[in-house]
Amino acid sequence: MEKSTKEKYELKIKNFWRRNERLIVLIAAAAIAGLMLALANTWYYNHTTNKFTLDQPQVIDNENDATFSFELENPRVTTETIIELELQNVRRDSDVHISVNGETLQQITSEETVISVPPELLENNNQVRIYRETIGFDTQELVAAEVVSHTNFQQLMFVLLNLSAFILIFIPLGYVKYQEYVERKKIEDQFPSFLRDIVQGNRAGMSLPQAIQNTQNSSYGPLDDHIQKMSAQIEWGVPFDEVLKNFGNEVGSPLIKRSADTIIQAYTSGGNIQDVLESVGENIRSIKQLKEERTSQLYGEMITGYIVYFIFIGILVALMTFLLPNLADASEAMGGGIGILGESGGGDLQENISLYEVWFSRLVFIQALFSGVIIGKLAEGELKAGLKHSAILFAVGYLSVTFFL
Repeated sequence: MEKSTKEKYELKIKNFWRRNERLIVLIAAAAIAGLMLALANTWYYNHTTNKFTLDQPQVIDNENDATFSFELENPRVTTETIIELELQNVRRDSDVHISVNGETLQQITSEETVISVPPELLENNNQVRIYRETIGFDTQELVAAEVVSHTNFQQLMFVLLNLSAFILIFIPLGYVKYQEYVERKKIEDQFPSFLRDIVQGNRAGMSLPQAIQNTQNSSYGPLDDHIQKMSAQIEWGVPFDEVLKNFGNEVGSPLIKRSADTIIQAYTSGGNIQDVLESVGENIRSIKQLKEERTSQLYGEMITGYIVYFIFIGILVALMTFLLPNLADASEAMGGGIGILGESGGGDLQENISLYEVWFSRLVFIQALFSGVIIGKLAEGELKAGLKHSAILFAVGYLSVTFFL
């Protein structure tokens, strides 16, 4: 029995491969090309924006400073230059300072820090110095250092190429799903006319299978292929209830499948098949009309979902651009410290802004995923329909995170 089941699934897989061989190859090729483009773009971006990486640790004591240099080709068009440092044995009572091109930027009181260098301090050849201002017995050490610098053009190209890779990966599959959706809707539109013609044939004295075969000469758009297949199965002697069941499963429409099940029950139970067919056709038209009305009414809900997401991003941008920097300046002016995620005494807020930036970026992507799914459920009644909305929101969020957060 198990062997028979295994052979049955293998046959289904082989048949699916034969029917969709070119499509599967196209989707696989697009996915590979998209992934390669994304990986190549990421590697090139990291290679061109990484200006310095520390080779070996440097000691910082009363006599020795940690120093390194990095070069920029066009410092005047550079929009953001970040220095990431990892030190050892650095505390509030044993702090160090960092200077770039002779200008002291800030006091370092934690072992990991991220510093943004003002564009006006940058030159073609830049010198970085980490030093102790006071004499002490402790010895600090610069364990790791990295300098990342980029221009707006580099960042824009990085984002556009990554989005292109994302589109390249999913556009073949999205196109196929859209074509299936369009075909399914056309079949649902033509199915009541198909049932009406079957009823007319049945009233003319034909049996239900004969009435279906008689409709082969009519035109029902994408439904024609399924009618021809049903007619062929009837000629081969396949039981009529199985023919209808196969038809409902192959179309892929829940509405058609329920209608086919209803017709099967009426046919096998010996009920008035004409009344059943007319009722099924009328129900399909009523359901489609209700769906159209529901879609038009919930269109506003979809727009509201997008607006809420944009407002959410705007609030995060305002926090990162205005509120947190002003709080950091106020905290520094008062000589106090606001710790990570608001904990008092946990380090200067200026040093923790990068942590907020990371968490805000994650929130943008999480919000994009769930907002898109909810929008799809509200607007179209299916969670999977929200994936396209999630993709749109994710792309908008990615652009916002890259250029504003």
